[in-house]
Amino acid sequence: MWRKEAEEHKDEYVTECSCNGFSGVFIRMFGSADDPVYFDFAVLCLRIYLSLILVTCAQKVCAIFLQSIGKAKAAAPLSVLRDVLLIVFSLLIPVFLGVTGIFWAAPAADVLAILATAVVMVRVWKELDQEKEEKEPAVAAIRPSRQGTVITIAREHGSAGKRIGQIVAEKLDIPCYYKELVAVAAQESGLAQEFISGINSDENAVMRELYLTADPVKRAVAAQEKAIRHIADAGSCVIIGRSADYVLRYYPNVARIFIYAPESYREKKVMEMYGDSPEAAKKSIARSDAARSAYYKSISGQEWGNPHGYELCIDASVGEEAAADMICSYIRRVGSVH
Repeated sequence: MWRKEAEEHKDEYVTECSCNGFSGVFIRMFGSADDPVYFDFAVLCLRIYLSLILVTCAQKVCAIFLQSIGKAKAAAPLSVLRDVLLIVFSLLIPVFLGVTGIFWAAPAADVLAILATAVVMVRVWKELDQEKEEKEPAVAAIRPSRQGTVITIAREHGSAGKRIGQIVAEKLDIPCYYKELVAVAAQESGLAQEFISGINSDENAVMRELYLTADPVKRAVAAQEKAIRHIADAGSCVIIGRSADYVLRYYPNVARIFIYAPESYREKKVMEMYGDSPEAAKKSIARSDAARSAYYKSISGQEWGNPHGYELCIDASVGEEAAADMICSYIRRVGSVH
């Protein structure tokens, strides 16, 4: 029966395909084409609505690309921009163009979305060029070390915890991993260093919880945790940040350190390091600490900075050298006994 009907309407299908192309065939799949008024209107609306579908795809690809390189702050709004514009235009344009205005809303949203995306992409591309010139890529290598304590350092933003950890590594003559950890994770997973580096940054404050549950972010987290374990297996070292204290929770011979400092001290440090104004320094500290707390909560279910989760908590306002000496003294005293 189906074949007989197809043969009877063969010439009609051919005519529709030649005159209306894909639109005519598509309309017949979902409704009757007996009424020429309905058929012509449906074809017109479909052509309007899908006229810039390739632009839509390009805009979405750009948003995914920005997320993959760690530019979540730019990617998050761009990923929903076209849909938001479509809703707005679907309400406004019909006021002027009637019912067909609903379908004109799609190409109008596509045009504005791709223009905004193009502006963002140009700016990001320039930033990437500058970063490439200014920064040397971290070497993805796990350095051999003697057996002993693995020191993890969690720190509040502006507490100089990274520098303190580097001094500790120098004093104890063991490797220190910060950017190198990200490089190892990137090498093992095939993900971009920038993307892995940005998974617990403060760039995505508005949609942070949704962002941390995305599949690419989960892959990056898994790669980072695997890299932390490989580094710990290689021997005594200092691992800065990346929730290493939780990742290595079942490892023996791990000293978990938390570096904190009064807000005034941290504001001054941030102003010195980044040239921020006092107000900008306060906002930077709040955003960064909130992002670190959210990331730690998402992978551990525990409270970041809770003193009960660390063997040693140090106020960095005593000075970087003094703080590093306290950590070294503690490590030498307890050795590998925890």
